[in-house]
Amino acid sequence: MNRRNFLYSFSFSAAAAILGGCEKGSEKNSRLDNKIDEAKKALQESPKNIAEDKLKSFTSELKIPKEIDFEHIAKAKFTAQKSLAALYKEKKTDLLTFQGDLPNPTIRIKKGDDFELDFTNGLEKPTIVHWHGLLVPETMDGHPKDSIATNMTKEYKYRVNQSAGTFWYHTHPHGRTGEEIYYGLAGLYIVEDENEKRLNLPSGEFELPLIIQDRRFDKEGNLIYKETKQDNVGVLGDVVMVNSTPHPYKNVKNTKYRLRILNGSSARVYKLAFEGIEEFTLIGTDGGLLEEPIVVKDILIAVAERIDIIVDFKDKKVGDSVMLKTLGFKEGSIIGTNTAYPGFDAKMDIMKFQITELSNSTSALPAKLNTIRKMKESDATNSRTITMEVIKGGIWTLNRKPYDIHRVDERVKLDSTEIWILKNSVHMAHPFHMHGVQFQVLDRTSKIDFPTDKGWKDTVLVMPTETVRIIVKFTIPGLFVHHCHILEHEDHSMMANFLVE
Repeated sequence: MNRRNFLYSFSFSAAAAILGGCEKGSEKNSRLDNKIDEAKKALQESPKNIAEDKLKSFTSELKIPKEIDFEHIAKAKFTAQKSLAALYKEKKTDLLTFQGDLPNPTIRIKKGDDFELDFTNGLEKPTIVHWHGLLVPETMDGHPKDSIATNMTKEYKYRVNQSAGTFWYHTHPHGRTGEEIYYGLAGLYIVEDENEKRLNLPSGEFELPLIIQDRRFDKEGNLIYKETKQDNVGVLGDVVMVNSTPHPYKNVKNTKYRLRILNGSSARVYKLAFEGIEEFTLIGTDGGLLEEPIVVKDILIAVAERIDIIVDFKDKKVGDSVMLKTLGFKEGSIIGTNTAYPGFDAKMDIMKFQITELSNSTSALPAKLNTIRKMKESDATNSRTITMEVIKGGIWTLNRKPYDIHRVDERVKLDSTEIWILKNSVHMAHPFHMHGVQFQVLDRTSKIDFPTDKGWKDTVLVMPTETVRIIVKFTIPGLFVHHCHILEHEDHSMMANFLVE
């Protein structure tokens, strides 16, 4: 039991005992029950709105992660470790980091280059690093079965053979992925190539990595993870952080910026839009650049998904500001979550862009970004159905089977192409992720528009009671996992193994 839960249990028991001592006789039971209910409600609601108590929004400047650029180094080192650092207000809090502070470094590497990193586990329990979206050998992927013990070191070494894109890394131990990411063990991984370089997209100070995560803090500024059974539905927070900065601001010029955005939250789906700018441009998804830019007014991004967008501040003058916000996503779930925190439908401000300088830049986006070979249904030699269900005991599962790290759930032929039919029987949207592959979305039964479906994917949001069909080619042999990327769901049992042989 963590400190917060201990204090809650003790306080509620004490309140009941005190109230009980003030009442005598069975005729007082009703009033006693009412007082206990009121005391319980007050205690449950006590952590709410701490952002107003402790921190004025948009007064902290956005942190930009330092970079590990493999153009300049041959090998990197990570140690999963406990650290003390300031996240909320100036209070230092217990975190998990790879190099002692947050945000963790952004890895930058070119297609065709070799990636080398020594990873040491400085935690008390086994863990492993997964390179999310990277097409790497089975032994390098970070399957939970490959978790290493305390004080052990694993050497990662592989060649990056995929096109430019925004990926990420995080630990992936069986049953503890959610907690480890929540306390800090995640970061961005950027791949570059010559095709992208020729496009002359915004770069340098005009390229911003943004990792969006909602979190909970107690009144002392300490992170809080799970508090109630309802949190198994998905941990939602009331403080939105970007690059480990709560409700930040960023000073910008009135020109184009490239925003590489990762939804690194535990469960929340964001419907992103800008207050002050009507439209922005989607140029990339999980697997890299789209074929051509798509102009949008808002866009959905589920847990683990990435979007690459261009936002243009050209019509703004010095002193203006633009707010990145989420419009709420009520269609995502009707299942109750912890009521002490904003639900899936909540509208929330995320970060503020403040125009502080004028720019003479007039660069235009190219009409053609990339060439994507579209896979056809006729390419597939097999299809299989994956169902998303809750079984007896409230257990989140795929195909009604709680995850078994030793069981092979699906066997796939190497170099084969398959159609996977993803059926969601639950009244809650699930981001479905596959290791070791990238796939394309063929179609979906819901009427919601997902412009991100037009690009290469490794994670796709499956709406409540929806069916989504994806087409996948399996080019890497070995054992991999597929799972829901709501972190509490995959930890709970909504994961399975597939073997490519």
